[in-house]
Amino acid sequence: MVFAFFFGAGPALDAFITAFRIPNLLRDLFAEGALSQSFVSVFSKKMVTDGDEAAFRLASRLKIFVLIFLGIICALGIIFAPQIVTLLASGFSPEKRELTIQLTRVLFPFILFVSLAAVCMGMLNAKGKFGLPQSASTFFNISSIIAGLFFSFLLSPQMMTSSFKYLVQGGDKPVYAAFEIVQAILGMAIGTLLGGLVQWIIQVPLLFKLGFRFHFPRPLFDDNLKKVLLLTLPSIVGASAVQVNVLINTNFASYLADGSISWLSYAFRFMQFPIGLFGVAVSLATAPALARLLAQGKEGELRQTLKGSIQMTLFLCVPSALGLMVFAKPIISLIYQYGHFTDYDAYQTALALKAYAMGLGFYALIKVYQPAFLAFDDAKLPMRVSLISIAVNFVLGYLMVFYFHFSHWGLALSTSLVASINFALLAFFFKKKASDVWDNELIATTFKIILASAVSVGAGFALQLVLPHGRLFVPLVPILLTSLVYMAISNALRLEEATALMQSIKRKIRL
Repeated sequence: MVFAFFFGAGPALDAFITAFRIPNLLRDLFAEGALSQSFVSVFSKKMVTDGDEAAFRLASRLKIFVLIFLGIICALGIIFAPQIVTLLASGFSPEKRELTIQLTRVLFPFILFVSLAAVCMGMLNAKGKFGLPQSASTFFNISSIIAGLFFSFLLSPQMMTSSFKYLVQGGDKPVYAAFEIVQAILGMAIGTLLGGLVQWIIQVPLLFKLGFRFHFPRPLFDDNLKKVLLLTLPSIVGASAVQVNVLINTNFASYLADGSISWLSYAFRFMQFPIGLFGVAVSLATAPALARLLAQGKEGELRQTLKGSIQMTLFLCVPSALGLMVFAKPIISLIYQYGHFTDYDAYQTALALKAYAMGLGFYALIKVYQPAFLAFDDAKLPMRVSLISIAVNFVLGYLMVFYFHFSHWGLALSTSLVASINFALLAFFFKKKASDVWDNELIATTFKIILASAVSVGAGFALQLVLPHGRLFVPLVPILLTSLVYMAISNALRLEEATALMQSIKRKIRL
């Protein structure tokens, strides 16, 4: 919302988003992907077999490795920023390219901070602490906004003062000089970097409370650290398919109209909200449980846990996906359409969001399946599946832009198609490890969820057609009705997740 108000969907924001692609890719891999999942798997088993002290020594070794290895990566990223930008956005104009290079150099150290935060998050998850590590990204966003606006004021005081006057007093939208916009976006980049630092530091006190003390174990590489790294390396490819596809699509979008990268980013960011809220949350809670159950030889319970995670993910993500497709434009207008973000920008972003939402459930299920493979110490098969999906996405993206001549929404659609293929392959190959996960009961539950979602979203859409227009009124009232109808139908169909949710709400009310 902050970026939409101050920068709309123009060249400067295109440059910022492109510069943040590589750090954000590694953020997704480490904070929610390969390193975190591999580490949680080994760390959890280590706690079961050798106790907390041995597990904490493993964490210290990994932190030292992250500091050394990613420190080198950051230095190389800053040095070779021009080459990275050329690779990511070969269609940019010279001015847009120079700004992107500047922003890339500012943002690259973000990788180091967020990777250290990922190690802390993995330790806390393995110890059964989910609230603070899951909230760390919230602290990142809040800190990024506050620090970003502060440094934007320092670097571009005239633009920021005019923008706030417009926010408070209204009137005509202020017009800014190009150099003012460049300085302001640099300020937001500095704020984003500091937000990554906060995301790491905020978790450290709780780790100390749980008994962790950082020390320098010798030698640095032992069998446990090697195991984490050996699982992580192929898992990076296995977990990176969606984000690598976003990088590929960024390059394709650089050949489209100014604003295309911004529209895709606004839509993808909004679509990530239910994935982070539901898919990633279920995945992070599932990962240590699967590792412990396998270490204890309880493979039957492991299958039931995975099956329950799939059901919960579908229960939460299917109605979210349908809702985003049906209510895309009013939702985008409510959240983003202020300041320099126009109605045309809202329309174009909504087109991308509808296409992305088609893959939302598949994105979330991929997050659930990845730790399941790692629990069996199998990182190579997800890697192979990801390589296939990346190749398919490149072909689809090329066709969408250069053959069919679709606009940015074609790239969003190709990303969703690739996510569905990725999930289908993971589910198919996992049958060799646990053949009865997708049994008749789970298939029947899936159909019930789809039915409940379709009827409830249909009811919300029907209400939207008869409501008077209003930016706040139109999306919120139909969404509220959709939620109530969904819970009612889910209870009538005796979906376990709905019953558990209602019981949890009743307990909270009694408290």
